[in-house]
Amino acid sequence: MPKITKLVLPVAGLGKRLLPLTKTTPKNLIPVCGRPLLEYVLEEAVASGIRDVILIVNPLHRKDFDRYIARNKKRFPGLRFAVREQATPGGNGHAIVQAHDLLHGEPFAVRFCDDVIMDKVPVLKSMIEVFERYHAPILLLERVPKSQVSRFGVVGMGSAKKAPGSIKGRVYQITKIVEKPKAKDAPSNLTIVGGYILTPNILRNLKSVVDTLPVIANDALPLAVALQIELILHGRVFGWEFTGRRLDCGTLEKLEKAEQFLKKQGQRQN
Repeated sequence: MPKITKLVLPVAGLGKRLLPLTKTTPKNLIPVCGRPLLEYVLEEAVASGIRDVILIVNPLHRKDFDRYIARNKKRFPGLRFAVREQATPGGNGHAIVQAHDLLHGEPFAVRFCDDVIMDKVPVLKSMIEVFERYHAPILLLERVPKSQVSRFGVVGMGSAKKAPGSIKGRVYQITKIVEKPKAKDAPSNLTIVGGYILTPNILRNLKSVVDTLPVIANDALPLAVALQIELILHGRVFGWEFTGRRLDCGTLEKLEKAEQFLKKQGQRQN
């Protein structure tokens, strides 16, 4: 199977939970500790061997992202950038379909920029290594208190295995995915956060759904739909529970906490 060299970044969200900041700046270009959220993931991509970055943007923000790329691409000389638009907010699965023509039947990575993930090894690099062991879709997992599971996609899973190579954490074979369940209905407290390695089958599943729908309603096609189809048809989806720290930057309060944490980390390194 080809190596993972392509990264899709769905950055089309309007960031309503980050108002009033997003009145003037797209969510993923909002700075945290002096750098846009997008930039943390671009640095992760460079360190993980990514060559092509595909940004899926809202048409209202196309000029903002084009301007960012023009000003900063020399800082990321190993990356080639492409931009596609998601004209309808049809969900994160629908966003990924917009990159269909650029993925050429290859496995690819997906990251969401409002999850800044701190680890000794870039989390994307570790996910790619896990994929190279299992050759199946890989989900990035975080364990949360049971009271919080209703905010996430939650997985049911088989027994844990040690992650391959020198990677820390545990790998699970996924048996089910439940979107935002009540705590009493959740199959576990392992939740999907911020990152995926996806196979051509997943993209085909997504595109097949899009092609059969005359109209895409808001948030009608989450990525979880295609993953559930993959589980039914092939039964091989894995999750890696990483051991680093996730900084959720999706609300004003959490953005401020992430800023404070990163400042402290910078002070310690200096």
